[in-house]
Amino acid sequence: MKKQLAVLLAVVLGVGCLGGCGSKQETVAETANSVVEETTVNETVVEENTAEETATEKVILAVSFGTSFNDSRDITIGAIEEAIAKAFPEYEVRRAFTSQIIIDVLKERDELVIDNVTEALDRAVADGIKELIVQPTHLMNGFEYHDLAKKLTAYVDKFDKMILAEPLLSGDGDFDAVVKAITEKAASYDDGETAICFMGHGTEADSNAVYVKLQDKLTSGGYENYYVGTVEAAPSLDDVVAALKAKGTYKKVTLLPLMVVAGDHANNDMASDEADSWKSILTQEGYEVTCVLEGLGQIPAIQDIYVAHLQEAVNAGVAFEGVVEEEQSFAGELTDGTYAIQAESSSSMFNIEKAELTVADGSMTAVITLGGTGYTKLYMGTGEQAAAAAEEDCIAFVEDENGAYTYTIPVATLDQPIDCAAFSKKKEEWYDRQLTFLSSSIQAEATEAEEATITKEVAVADGTYTIDITFEGGSGKAEILSPATITVKGDKVMATVQWNSPNYDYMLVGGEKYLPVNTEGDSVFEIPVVVFDEAMDVIGDTVAMSKPHEIEYAITFHSNTMETVE
Repeated sequence: MKKQLAVLLAVVLGVGCLGGCGSKQETVAETANSVVEETTVNETVVEENTAEETATEKVILAVSFGTSFNDSRDITIGAIEEAIAKAFPEYEVRRAFTSQIIIDVLKERDELVIDNVTEALDRAVADGIKELIVQPTHLMNGFEYHDLAKKLTAYVDKFDKMILAEPLLSGDGDFDAVVKAITEKAASYDDGETAICFMGHGTEADSNAVYVKLQDKLTSGGYENYYVGTVEAAPSLDDVVAALKAKGTYKKVTLLPLMVVAGDHANNDMASDEADSWKSILTQEGYEVTCVLEGLGQIPAIQDIYVAHLQEAVNAGVAFEGVVEEEQSFAGELTDGTYAIQAESSSSMFNIEKAELTVADGSMTAVITLGGTGYTKLYMGTGEQAAAAAEEDCIAFVEDENGAYTYTIPVATLDQPIDCAAFSKKKEEWYDRQLTFLSSSIQAEATEAEEATITKEVAVADGTYTIDITFEGGSGKAEILSPATITVKGDKVMATVQWNSPNYDYMLVGGEKYLPVNTEGDSVFEIPVVVFDEAMDVIGDTVAMSKPHEIEYAITFHSNTMETVE
């Protein structure tokens, strides 16, 4: 007889989450008090995850990041799973979390056993499951979704059929449905003098565009008092505050998590009394702040979207065939030596200010310098692997002469994301990051940026000139002014460029870092001109957001517009 997932909704729903922002201490107390209520749920999940005989051959695996906040988990993730079970009674519904840290906390603190994805897949194989449908509760098709797809790829030939359903925000219809759900949920706060702000997580993946699209949907739908921000990307809290001030009519702000679960980010980054929480910052700005600690998973209309995605996947019947990793991209053979290289991070919270690649005897290592001191050690792998690793396998920081944290790490490949877990000093938790070392920046550094030579035959005498430029990239709000000024000395050309913003603290050209040459007014830099009449890639680091953010741009210097400066 098929087992169904049991959820203690009746008890937990009796505990309201509204009515103001709780501190961290209050949250811990609430979590501790909820452990007793969790007992029956724990026993059910443990039983659900045991490898006993299984009467069904069809399973739906609901995959979530997870949360250690027991009260929130039951009424968000648990509610989604219950909605799925009711809609698909012919399937057994099972649970898996992707965060090994959360899994370990729950096992040690609450004796609650929840499978990670690999364990859930192995269990399904051992149970002889023939058809497996995987429904992630992720918000978008980002890094987490892609990592899940990679894990599933190794198991596609172990089932008669495997189907991977879509995350919450996939098609245009999903955005409309989510806008309707969240605005109906928050309608009681929309009194004309209250700004309703949703806090999303944010990601450095391209999928971060869902937040901008959701804001556009809200605005175009006439919900002019609704705003979307993120913790780790753009739009940031600074962007939200700027929008509130521009409106100029708000006295109050209501904060809600744009996350399935009201977990750590909602309780601490959004609603705690710490100085850097959204609640505290907005209070300092003069607003009366109310926090609503309710995850999206509590909203029946959101649950219905996940059910609809599952139904679409079942109706389509298209088997998941796995993902194929792109072949390693390497821009030519490198001789032994040390090169400046551009390194990209998947998170703005892990900002790499400088990277040097050393090639020796066919292997590569890199010394990376971070923009902050929030991480005490790294592990080359996932956070799940790091939590189980020995201390000697971790990479400790070394302070440079300026007190910055540096780490020497192995580099397995260029131009492909490399898993790197970072241990937070403040949270005492491992966080998954991905680093990508760009081979093209080595080429630029090795052949062009050091000497800054002219790469196109342009006869230019030594001197100073004005020159028109074409500028592309970014959101279009910031730009470099035209014309610029260039100075030619031999085969070396340097340009003085001025932004229309004071918020740029450095630029990167060919992997080399350039600092502003002024201290007041709009940011001014002296950078090498690598090429005329072709787009030259540069990076500008802006501090206009809550965290520094590197943005890619392209500048074209038009040689036929040069005029001598007298």
